[in-house]
Amino acid sequence: MSSSSPPRAVGWWLLLVAFAVLIQVGLGGITRLTDSGLSITEWKPLLGVIPPLDEAGWAEAFAKYQQIPQYVQLKSHLTPDEFRFIYFWEWFHRLWGRLLGVVFGVPFLIFWKRGQISGLGRQLLVLFALGGLQGALGWFMVVSGLQQLVYVSHLRLAAHLMLALFLLCALVWTGLGVLRPRPSAQATPALRKLTWALVGLLALQLTWGAFLAGLKAVLMAPSWPDINGLWLPNALWSELPWQHWQSVHFIHRTLGYLLLVGFIAWWWASRRALGLERHLVLGLGLLQVVLGILTLIYATHGDGLLWFGLAHQLVGSALVASLVGGAHELRPAAALTPG
Repeated sequence: MSSSSPPRAVGWWLLLVAFAVLIQVGLGGITRLTDSGLSITEWKPLLGVIPPLDEAGWAEAFAKYQQIPQYVQLKSHLTPDEFRFIYFWEWFHRLWGRLLGVVFGVPFLIFWKRGQISGLGRQLLVLFALGGLQGALGWFMVVSGLQQLVYVSHLRLAAHLMLALFLLCALVWTGLGVLRPRPSAQATPALRKLTWALVGLLALQLTWGAFLAGLKAVLMAPSWPDINGLWLPNALWSELPWQHWQSVHFIHRTLGYLLLVGFIAWWWASRRALGLERHLVLGLGLLQVVLGILTLIYATHGDGLLWFGLAHQLVGSALVASLVGGAHELRPAAALTPG
């Protein structure tokens, strides 16, 4: 590493932020699976860090929630204590997002003042801007459920998740670029194309997974391998592929099967280029398929949807980050920049 290159501490810091983003994705999953996302009906970037501190404050927050369609149509049975439970998860999800800004911003200023981010300034500013955009997009998503819908728009939910995963992967790519400025793997152009094709296919799969979650479609067809007895739903031919729950189910499952075959082929094709990375990707891919099936089967059994659904979302996020990490190791030798 040249004297002007960022120190390894910068790389580890970025990977730490990436891990914090992964935790945030998990918190977002808990918020969604517990129907907590609409419990806070206002966006206060600064004052929102303080939850209600007395009975009057809780009563006011509950009264605001009671005005939205979700409460009127679905949650009118909610007790004050139950409201506090869902409020906590949405508040903690937002608080973690604010803490992410601190975890990124404070070390950035320290490294910048020490002159240790040479060549990374623009990338890091873009990453910081993406984090801020993610917060704004989260509120844009919440707004969709405050007027007419009883849940947030599944399209906005998917956009919120995919931006978070893009940020996660960008942090991993940039962090690895500092820690491994030169690729050690010898990869063919065909292997690189296959890797990025899998990244693109996995992004589609995760997008349709978000559609599935936003439409509450798992609860509509908690069966596998068929979809409530159907193999080719009629909605495939009559509805937009991202609108009807049957179409979303079929596409999400089909992409999962294709990805499983793709991961096995990639694992074999990369046997001479990668070590631990290829085993990690295949292992996470296999686990993701199993968790997806278990999520379907146990969706209506106690807390099955919560625990299996959360694990499914976290493993999917770790999978795409791991695959991007493999792509980073397989990049051409001329690609020496961290970003």
